[in-house]
Amino acid sequence: MSGFFKGLFSSGELVENVSSGLDKAFYTEQEKAGGFASLIKLYEPFKLAQRLLAIIFCIPYMLMFFITWGVSFAGVDVSNQMQMINGDITTAVGIILAFYFGGGAFEGVIKAVKNER
Repeated sequence: MSGFFKGLFSSGELVENVSSGLDKAFYTEQEKAGGFASLIKLYEPFKLAQRLLAIIFCIPYMLMFFITWGVSFAGVDVSNQMQMINGDITTAVGIILAFYFGGGAFEGVIKAVKNER
């Protein structure tokens, strides 16, 4: 029993537990910055995937579009190329562009809503 009273009135483990609990009860600016830094680190693969998809699909699609557009002035029949350009690849490129630019737009909306509060 004397160990209990000694621990109760000494400044050892009890004070550390209380201070640790109080420290965890308040979320400081430094802790917020540390959390944001770890969030940014987790966000890197998403940004890499966005860029990779944009490069793989959008650049060849636009190149195909401009070449078809340019050749059409030479009097060449480009109806088959236009069917391909207006087909499923257009949907894929649209989704990829929404994925690429939508992330930044979504972040901007979230920041605007946070700043209003």
